[in-house]
Amino acid sequence: MSRYEIRVSGFGGQGVITLSKMIIMASSILEGFAATQTEAYSAAARGGNCWAEVVVDLDKNIELIDYPKALKPYDFLIVLSEESANSVKGDFVKNEKNTGYLIWDPSTIKTFKAARKINKVMSIPVQKLAVERFGNIVFGNSILFGIFTTLSGIFSEESALETMKKFVPSTSLNKNLEAFELGKQEAKNFLKQLKEENN
Repeated sequence: MSRYEIRVSGFGGQGVITLSKMIIMASSILEGFAATQTEAYSAAARGGNCWAEVVVDLDKNIELIDYPKALKPYDFLIVLSEESANSVKGDFVKNEKNTGYLIWDPSTIKTFKAARKINKVMSIPVQKLAVERFGNIVFGNSILFGIFTTLSGIFSEESALETMKKFVPSTSLNKNLEAFELGKQEAKNFLKQLKEENN
């Protein structure tokens, strides 16, 4: 099946919606895949619970997505808040064939029991790294985009960088590109670790 489903969840201000829109641009507009994006957030947008989903059909012969929302288990799940983590169960990520990824942030989530039941789990303190390395939480988005680009393999790095130029202010582009590179390297290290564990 060529349908690839992604969910990003957290709280307002973490760039959840923006990240999903970046994924949709790189996948659909720049790579030519059929794709959809849906989102929801609480009335208290900043600081309130929010989520976004992206569905991409990796078959370029498909022109339309038949159902716009992601259906669990997901192929890729990014969790950035305690509230979002509490709603996750072990079957939320595809693991029958070790194909699904779960990315979560231990700098915003204290405990994540469901993560123990999923095969491909990457724990990375995105918010903390964004502040310590780049001075602002907003750079966490670019770190995550670098991670997603590397792990999913849906679109090329060229498409990812082109997308960032559209979404990121030119005054902070270089810093965001550094954050993207950091995410990319962390993802490569994670893949190397997975390979070693499975040998």
